Amino acid sequence: MLFAAERLMTSCHLSVDLVIGDVAVTQGKNYWACCVDPSSYLVKVGVGLESKLQEWFQVPQDVVSPRYDPDSGHDSGAEDTTVEAPPPYAFLTIGMGKILLSHGTALTARDPNGCTVPLPPRIGICLDYEQGRVSFYDAVSFRGLWECGVDCSGPVCPAFCFIGGGALHLQELVANKQERKVTIGGLAKLD
Repeated sequence: MLFAAERLMTSCHLSVDLVIGDVAVTQGKNYWACCVDPSSYLVKVGVGLESKLQEWFQVPQDVVSPRYDPDSGHDSGAEDTTVEAPPPYAFLTIGMGKILLSHGTALTARDPNGCTVPLPPRIGICLDYEQGRVSFYDAVSFRGLWECGVDCSGPVCPAFCFIGGGALHLQELVANKQERKVTIGGLAKLD
């Protein structure tokens, strides 16, 4: 069913809701976590170049249909000279309580069908901007789920895509710092 839902995105007209983070990443290693409702039909969690995500959301569905062929129609060989660049976005596909591992290198043992793993309670996303890599984790056990390259030639934003209904809760990770109370001349100072 997950494969069928994945194909629906590219083979017919569906309402797709794309949520793009309002803060773009331009350097360093960044980590955040989210909870996806296990009853969600199809949710994509990931990152992408800010400009490409906005283009993707604004492009009519006919253009992204597999029936649309951007080829010039002649065999000049110009298409063969391009260097394979990392994709402008990377999404982990989640639906019906499972994670679809259909592309890239899986970091964990897959199920006997080689396609899905159970949805953990929280998913962690780690973007290494300088390396151009995004890694997805089980945010409870910190077990790796999947990683791949992503184009980091410009600002990169967290992005979430909902198809057929779903829910997601974004969680901020707050480091617990022990506060030490020091009393100086009757005044309290927190370190």
